Amino acid sequence: MRRFVHFLLAGLLLAALAAGCTAPPAAEAPAAPTEAAVEAPAAPEAGVAMAAAPEAENAIAPCATTHEGETIVVYQQAGLTGPLSTILGNSFINGTNDAVEEINGAGGVCGAELSIRLVDTQYDPEQELAAYESFRAEDPKPLFVLTYGSGATIVLKDRVNEDKIPNLAAGLNAEAFYIPRNGYTVGVAPIYSDQFAGFVKWAAENWAEIKPEGAGDEIVVGVVGWANAFGAGATTPEALAYAESLGVTVLPLEQQEISPSADVTGQLQNLLVNGANVIYIQSLSFGPAQVIGTLRALGAWDSVVVGGVNWAMNQDVLNILGENATLAEGMYGVVPSYWWTDTEVAGVQKALAAFEAGGYPETEKAVGYLLSYGSLFAIRDILQHAINTSGYENLSGESFMAAMQDLGLVSAGGLYALDVRGENRAPAVATIRRVATVDGKLTYVTVQDFFELPDTRPPAP
Repeated sequence: MRRFVHFLLAGLLLAALAAGCTAPPAAEAPAAPTEAAVEAPAAPEAGVAMAAAPEAENAIAPCATTHEGETIVVYQQAGLTGPLSTILGNSFINGTNDAVEEINGAGGVCGAELSIRLVDTQYDPEQELAAYESFRAEDPKPLFVLTYGSGATIVLKDRVNEDKIPNLAAGLNAEAFYIPRNGYTVGVAPIYSDQFAGFVKWAAENWAEIKPEGAGDEIVVGVVGWANAFGAGATTPEALAYAESLGVTVLPLEQQEISPSADVTGQLQNLLVNGANVIYIQSLSFGPAQVIGTLRALGAWDSVVVGGVNWAMNQDVLNILGENATLAEGMYGVVPSYWWTDTEVAGVQKALAAFEAGGYPETEKAVGYLLSYGSLFAIRDILQHAINTSGYENLSGESFMAAMQDLGLVSAGGLYALDVRGENRAPAVATIRRVATVDGKLTYVTVQDFFELPDTRPPAP
């Protein structure tokens, strides 16, 4: 098995450098999650239902004015080339394009059409800043920007606050969202420390049912995270204090090199030797694949509960594992949105219809598509509300933010919700799902319905 792991990772490095933003080849992909609704096993704790179901329609008044011939630009910056381009692959681009086409086909935003401006940053903070600066120099300035990495979230935090241009961010860094309060960085999912604290809470409440054979009553969590701000995003002082309040021990963070050829054997052995019976993965794409493969190679998979951040619970991890995707079976993850298998949900039905109309391979049924597809419908509704309340001629980042806050909890195409109520800058609800084989196919089965995550935002300065 160890030989398989090193062979896999060496191959991944070559594939990542050669492929650019091309998704992993379909021939190596595992069976895609079934589109039939999966009946989840009963959760030991039902949790707290979401305050407002994501599938609920936003209460937006009809357009008071129309603006045919006008264009509103959707500014996006993400890594399209380089070794990290496989993180989002083509799925988020497809989701954006499909949503914009659908919105424009239905009359746009009060007659104005949406147009996409996408710039490659390779997820490098300097390039993220340069892309933003080129955007803000345009006339008119952006009403909002969409970013996808923690590096962008952090480096743009002060700039977007100064410029009053909302950054709808998928890099979920707690300090960037909440220091200072009432900033212009808004998360499309819960901050990483809330996710980690929520996973620890769920594990503690359900330890008797999920603990490995031979494990005692004490929970010892070992976190493996990328060697960057994202990788350190789970184990903030506030999240660690919350875990301690539950009697849960969290070992010092083990950092993982950000490379498709990284070896995490030493890091995992350190955690296991120090008593870890839970391994939490704070990485994505090839990162979780490395942890999964190495735990299997060490023969430690059945002696620990394995969980991960929302990006770790994604189709691309199974794609990378390829024909060995079943190695991930039994892994838990924090999932803050509906998933492709939730076919009873109207928002999922819409996303499925658009995906199928696009003719994309099953390997691209990933979180990136749902994230970007949903976000554009939230943006449509916020823009319409801003036009109605402030006037088209007064559209700006500030009026966009005001309209978003007036709505408070904003449905993103019925797939998830933005939460800017009061000082909130990110949603604080999620599900827990488990990789399992259903009807002969790997899928993500819900073991805990939407519940409130602990609040681990950093204190105000």
